[in-house]
Amino acid sequence: MTKKRIVIVGGSFGGINAAYALRRKLGERVDITVISRDREFTFLPSLPSVILGWRDPKQLLVPLEKPLARRGVRFIHGEVRELDPEKGEIRTGSSAIPYDYLVVASGAELDYKAVPGLGPESGYTQSTFTVDEAIAARDALTRILAADGGRLIVAAAPGASCIGPAYEIAMMIDAALRGRRRRHQFSVLFLTPEPFLGHFGVDGIGMSKRMIEDEFADRHIASVVNARISEIRPDRVALADGSEYPFDFALVIPSFLGSEYVRNFDGLANPKGFVTVTRELRSLKYPNIYAAGVVVAIPPPSPTPVPVAVPKTGHMTELMAQAAAHNIAADIAGGAQVDGLSLPSTCIADAGDTGFYLSADPFLPPRNKVVHRRGKWARYLKIVFEHYYISRIRHDWPSLHFGW
Repeated sequence: MTKKRIVIVGGSFGGINAAYALRRKLGERVDITVISRDREFTFLPSLPSVILGWRDPKQLLVPLEKPLARRGVRFIHGEVRELDPEKGEIRTGSSAIPYDYLVVASGAELDYKAVPGLGPESGYTQSTFTVDEAIAARDALTRILAADGGRLIVAAAPGASCIGPAYEIAMMIDAALRGRRRRHQFSVLFLTPEPFLGHFGVDGIGMSKRMIEDEFADRHIASVVNARISEIRPDRVALADGSEYPFDFALVIPSFLGSEYVRNFDGLANPKGFVTVTRELRSLKYPNIYAAGVVVAIPPPSPTPVPVAVPKTGHMTELMAQAAAHNIAADIAGGAQVDGLSLPSTCIADAGDTGFYLSADPFLPPRNKVVHRRGKWARYLKIVFEHYYISRIRHDWPSLHFGW
């Protein structure tokens, strides 16, 4: 019997979980190839701790080639340049790889061009989505905190989805300054496109609004909601309403775009480049293309005055990858497919001196169950989970989450 060829684009939470799940489900009946622009898996949820100097970034990286090879998965380090669904082929700068099934789990690109002056390379703000960005933000923050005082801004641009790290970083900075007994020398301002604190792009999670408002009040973190950032200047953030906020250090979460090879192909994605899928995570146009994670198009539950996109957490991405793998296995070996969009999500946030545990099932409202917890134990739980997850990527340990 001819083996089916499965190509997975992406080497993060979605891509690696899809590869491991497909090998477990289909064994040697399939050839699996993972294409990633990064040689290493990065545990992205801990990059805010790198910014505060609390974590060595090297501890968060797992080289991918060897663990994938142990499972008989081919690894290609390269950037996908072109997709040809009619031919069933995906192309990098140096080769063309044919497929019978494709899993798009390539995450997103950071849309720094959406706001003039945004970003660490050609702008005036820091960010937290790559190891290099976290290191640059750490160095910039260290310089400011060595001064006699300063104005610190943590913010999210219009259309941002992954706002959780901004909340973490604002509270971590507060905790670090209080630990040094220097909090009174610095102002901390939080600017967000959300209509209220704790909205998170999903109309809030239970009592998250009150919880975050109370936390920020206790920490003296000022905030502006419905903030539409229109421009970043060398020393200030300008909003569309004409207000301006000066800063000595600013970290701004950008909005996301789907990968260019997806955006450039008609019928696969929405105008932002996010793949439009059925509830089984199958492309609406191409039945042998599946998607998982950030690249999946999920409309917000309700409109907001300033655009806020739906986040896809690492937990959600893992569950989507497992669902996509299950459904591809069902296509090949037979069986019922599963819903890959009605998913729960668990988030653990580090606030520096305490932590938050949030769980929503499903992630989008209305929900069957919501859990909120606060305490130092949650902070330590995130650290333990980091070590577990990195080992899991190295060794394909069983998931702690339910899945298929």
